[in-house]
Amino acid sequence: MKSKKVKKSDLSSNEVELVVTQKEYEAGLKRGWTDDDMLKPGRYKFKRGGFLTRHPELKIKREEASMTVKGQTLQEWAGTSIP
Repeated sequence: MKSKKVKKSDLSSNEVELVVTQKEYEAGLKRGWTDDDMLKPGRYKFKRGGFLTRHPELKIKREEASMTVKGQTLQEWAGTSIP
């Protein structure tokens, strides 16, 4: 399955369009692929990077770690500050 180039003005920067032709579909069937292994002929539009947009609660948040070694914080014990 090959994707054909589409004019940049037709799609936004986070969209991808995949075109599957009947010829490509039949070639896949001849290779032994089943219809479940590949997309049916047609045009398919996908959005890139949509996972974190749909699930913002899974985004990793940086928090300052704190640890105590022999009654001192890690920064005091090491004698340096950790960024």
